[in-house]
Amino acid sequence: MRELAPFALLVCACGAAVHEPTPAPRPSPDPVEARTASPEAPDARASFEAMALRAGALAPGMHEASRKESDGQPVELVRADGRDACMRASFEATAPVKAELVDGSGRVLAAVETASATGVLGERGPVCIRKGDVVKGTAEGAARIRWVAWVAP
Repeated sequence: MRELAPFALLVCACGAAVHEPTPAPRPSPDPVEARTASPEAPDARASFEAMALRAGALAPGMHEASRKESDGQPVELVRADGRDACMRASFEATAPVKAELVDGSGRVLAAVETASATGVLGERGPVCIRKGDVVKGTAEGAARIRWVAWVAP
């Protein structure tokens, strides 16, 4: 009979563990609601983090090079100091813009076809520049723009 006491305690402990309720999962944000929310509402850090989390899908094998915010004026995203560089960039704007990536001489390297509040530049293949050159993000339109750039190792 003594041998059954530990077994009975073990069964009771397992039964208690099984019957504890699990916390309900937190609802995920509605993607439509997130896109239509006021652009000033989300914190800049949260917006940059959300953009950076898409790196696996948008820039596989690349590492983050910069996070910048601009008002449409050219902003330096990547500088090829030590060697040639290839990169991609994602943007989010407070209003639709015609976003472009340009090199140091102003030559357009990649551009969105139609004005958009979000997008990826270099999505069909990375944008590459020579050692010593720079890639800048620029946009036509009155908006605040957040940029995240990734560069190939």
